[in-house]
Amino acid sequence: MAAQPQTLAVPDFHARDVDFGLDAERVTDWAGDPWRTLFFNTLSITFPAGERFFINSVAQHREQITDPQLRAHVNAFVSQEALHTREHIAYNEAIGRVLDTAPLEAGLARFLDFIKRSTSPQIRLAVTCALEHFTAIMAKDTLERPEHLRGAEPQYARLWTWHALEECEHKAVSFDVYQRVTDGRANWLRMFVMIPTSLILFFYLAKFAHALMRAQGHARSPVAWAKLLWAAYGSPGLMRRIIPSYLKYFNPRFHPNDIDDHAVLANTKRLVDAWI
Repeated sequence: MAAQPQTLAVPDFHARDVDFGLDAERVTDWAGDPWRTLFFNTLSITFPAGERFFINSVAQHREQITDPQLRAHVNAFVSQEALHTREHIAYNEAIGRVLDTAPLEAGLARFLDFIKRSTSPQIRLAVTCALEHFTAIMAKDTLERPEHLRGAEPQYARLWTWHALEECEHKAVSFDVYQRVTDGRANWLRMFVMIPTSLILFFYLAKFAHALMRAQGHARSPVAWAKLLWAAYGSPGLMRRIIPSYLKYFNPRFHPNDIDDHAVLANTKRLVDAWI
């Protein structure tokens, strides 16, 4: 039986306009660990083009949403993602101290433009649901496990904490929009789309990591690659830790709110709102 659209089980949320003033001098090692830093820097390169795609995929369905709470959440989602885009553009400009990320970002943007031209709005929304699931489960683990940002420069730690908080807050928006516009009858497509989306995501993460490694003189070092992979999959191992939550997406009855993050969100909201 297809999962039906669910009542949103999260409180209303809003965009927080924060300027982090990142220090470009520390961009290659803001976490006290160059490999953990490189992992997060790789993620940052994906965000400007990716979040513009998310905004477009969700916002084009805004007029179809009649539920006032979900419509308000769509508006908040768009505002949050727009501010994330702005701050990651600044972040990637800081990375420009060692690597001009513009060609990498442009290449990803061209690919996403191809997806927009060649697929239906429903498929684009399913892609957004898949990628929002990735960001939400990575965000939750980042907030729950201090080792991910331990020793980080305050500006970078704050940016990633702020971003993770808002990704968790709006984690169900694209999913609920998808359920509403498909009447809950296309979960097979939602689950199937996750597979190619995952492969494409990991292709671009590997490509961007290689570019950063090359710029820093490590691309031909097996030891350097082992350290990067250990940071991602060993310790602190963000990519390893999200595997159980990732697999939950393939349950036809899955909903993002099934993954409980209320406690960590309450604590993080108090912290982040104190910065504003």
